Amino acid sequence: MEEAHKHARLNEKKWDSRAETYDKLFHRFYFHFTQKRVVSLLNLHENQCFLDVGCGTGWAVRYAASLVKNKGTFYGIDISSKMIEKADKNCGGCENIYFYKADAAALPFESDFFDFIICTSSFHHYFNPSKVLDEVYRVLKPRGKIYIADVTTDGFIMKMVEKWLQKKEPEHIKQYSTREFKTLFTKSGLNYITSKLITPPMKVHIAEKH
Repeated sequence: MEEAHKHARLNEKKWDSRAETYDKLFHRFYFHFTQKRVVSLLNLHENQCFLDVGCGTGWAVRYAASLVKNKGTFYGIDISSKMIEKADKNCGGCENIYFYKADAAALPFESDFFDFIICTSSFHHYFNPSKVLDEVYRVLKPRGKIYIADVTTDGFIMKMVEKWLQKKEPEHIKQYSTREFKTLFTKSGLNYITSKLITPPMKVHIAEKH
C-alpha cells in the first residue's frame, strides 16, 4: 500500500509540473488527435454519462460534450491537482462538465453510473491496473463500455522500448500487449470486444460490462 501511495505521488508531482505547458503544440497535435479518434468510436447520444480517466487538462471531456451539445453529463478525473485546475479553467463554467482530483484505483462515483469511459495514454502509469479495471467495472452501467488507448507492445521492438522505459521513468509501470489487455479485462469481469489501431504502436482496446 505504501509503495502504491509513493508511486501515486510521483505521478502527481510529474503531471503537476507539466500542467501549464500540456496544451502546447505537441500535446495538441498528438494527444488531441488520439483522443478525437477514441471519442469518434463512441456511439454518444444525449443524456448519457461519460468519464475520462486521466483527463489531463480536460480536452477530451469538452470535445465529447460538444458532440451532443452538452446534453448529458461529462466527467474527468486526474491524479494531478494542477491538471484539474487547468481543466476547470479551460472549461470556463461549462454546464454538465465536472472535473475531480482522484486516483483511478478509487473512482469517486456510485456504481452503475457511466455509459462510456475512456482512458488515453495514461494506463501504463497505473500501479495496480487490475484494481483500476475493477473500479471501471463497478462504475460502468450494464452494457457500458471502456476504451483504453495506449502504446501496445505486440512487437519485438516495442517490447525492447518498454524495458528501457521501465528503467528510465520511475512513474512508468508497464505498457501491455493485446493479449495482456484481454487478460486484464477478463479478470475484472469485462468482455473484451476488439482493438483498433490508431497510429502504430498506439491501439485502443474496447471492452463491455456484462
